[in-house]
Amino acid sequence: MATEPAPGIDAISQLEQAVLLGVVILHQADETPVDTHEIGRTCRKEIAEGSDRLGTIREADVIRSLYRLEDEDLVEEIDANRTSPTGKGRPAYELAVDPDAVYEAVDEALLGD
Repeated sequence: MATEPAPGIDAISQLEQAVLLGVVILHQADETPVDTHEIGRTCRKEIAEGSDRLGTIREADVIRSLYRLEDEDLVEEIDANRTSPTGKGRPAYELAVDPDAVYEAVDEALLGD
């Protein structure tokens, strides 16, 4: 039986889908909750390298995308009680939907081989 597509994925951009895939990859590696820096690194290493259409994924792109993904209930911000060197909070994120539903709904160009 096929997994139902995660609601909201059809409404997000390809960049946001790439960031969501980054969270899925880290979730499947049991590395969530995870901060924006790690998500960005994963996106650049695992997804952007294989896609000519994405270009460079910057940290600001990841942060904006995570806000949108949280609004769509695709990821959840977790209070990890961590602070940055400047004393500001460091949000961490985890997947809020089934990973299989994400793979079924995202643009195939992002999935590579």
